[in-house]
Amino acid sequence: MQIVCPSCASAYELDAAKLGPAGRKVRCAKCQTLWHVDPVFPEPPSPDETQALLDAELQRGLPEEVPEPVAAEPEEPPAPETVEPPAPVAAAPPPPRRNRAAGRKPRKRTLPARAIALPAALAIGGLSLLGLMVWQREASVRLLPQLAGLFEALGKPVNIRGLALSAVDGGLVEDAQGRFLVVEGDVTNITRSEKPVPLIEVSVKDADGQTLYTWTTEPPRGSLEPAGQMRFRARLAAPPETGRVVAVRFSDAAAIRQADAKPARSKP
Repeated sequence: MQIVCPSCASAYELDAAKLGPAGRKVRCAKCQTLWHVDPVFPEPPSPDETQALLDAELQRGLPEEVPEPVAAEPEEPPAPETVEPPAPVAAAPPPPRRNRAAGRKPRKRTLPARAIALPAALAIGGLSLLGLMVWQREASVRLLPQLAGLFEALGKPVNIRGLALSAVDGGLVEDAQGRFLVVEGDVTNITRSEKPVPLIEVSVKDADGQTLYTWTTEPPRGSLEPAGQMRFRARLAAPPETGRVVAVRFSDAAAIRQADAKPARSKP
């Protein structure tokens, strides 16, 4: 007999003998619907119908194979499904810790502002003091005479006396009295006030600059008016034979070392 699923309309061929006289429940293999099927027995064919069926089978030569009906699954409890537990997932190793010190750029160490400002302030102060001393170098030399050599080396000679020596010349003279070294030069007052004129010191030096003999001579006058000038003359009997250079300066300027001295080569 043929049965049809009341839910999905799937059709099945079922042997009615398996249902029994009271019928039984069947389950749809497609949608799992469960319903009750009563047996239905068809009426037996008549003798004429039976003969007609036999003739048709003889004409085909081979009996037609009738496919077995699909048996409906009886109501049976479903087998419990077994679910295998998932395989444990191995924990991934932690990422390596990054060495921050290795990847970090070295920081430039900078000096604090105070460490820079103090030397800068001292340098500026020193330059300012030096500039003031150069500007007022005459007063600085009067206070500290040893600064005269420093200013002379810087090309800023200091003349605190207000007198200058110029046109210095020397030569050897021979007469009846003997051989003499004669040194002459000008003394000029370069200020606007009268200045006293000290003794004049004359030195004879050899070719290496070594001093061989020194003596002093008095100026023609003891003082000199503003912008005034006078000619001095110094004489030395029997000068050293190896003397080559004559240096002239004011005698009391030995501690100041200023540019008042004007060297003059002796004439042979």
